Amino acid sequence: MVKVRFGVINIKVLAPEYTHPYHRLMVKALRQFPADFEASRIDDPHQFNGPIFGAFNDKDDLIGVVGLRQEQLLKTRHKGLIWGLYVSTGYQGSGVGKGLLEAALTHARGLRGLEQLYLVVGEHNTRARRLYESLGFKPFGLEPRELKVAGKFYNGVHMWLKLK
Repeated sequence: MVKVRFGVINIKVLAPEYTHPYHRLMVKALRQFPADFEASRIDDPHQFNGPIFGAFNDKDDLIGVVGLRQEQLLKTRHKGLIWGLYVSTGYQGSGVGKGLLEAALTHARGLRGLEQLYLVVGEHNTRARRLYESLGFKPFGLEPRELKVAGKFYNGVHMWLKLK
């Protein structure tokens, strides 16, 4: 349980039975922020070989998600990826996103061999960048034209966090 501006939110790892609520939530994310999400990432939430954390309100509605994946190759196993952070419109800015990230970071710190995390966030998304920076992520590069949406290019800021 995480205390947020609107009360208490339950955060847990999504089980396979949450695939449909997850998909519905990510379709909303893609519609609301088309320059921040890749459509390929919303189809099968379990294709990424790592936990997806879900935030649930007091009615047990899925209101936010974030994914975590540890790299599997021998020489990159020390790295993990944070991906797909999204919080439903009515809960944005309430602390749900921070709670989700803190749950993912706590889990990541317990994974054998995982020493650092990385993520990519849209250069235009200053709110998300501030959230990541508040948890210790540091920018290390800019990827020009990372995403192309409806003929328009968006740059991606690469960020990382040392765990160990």
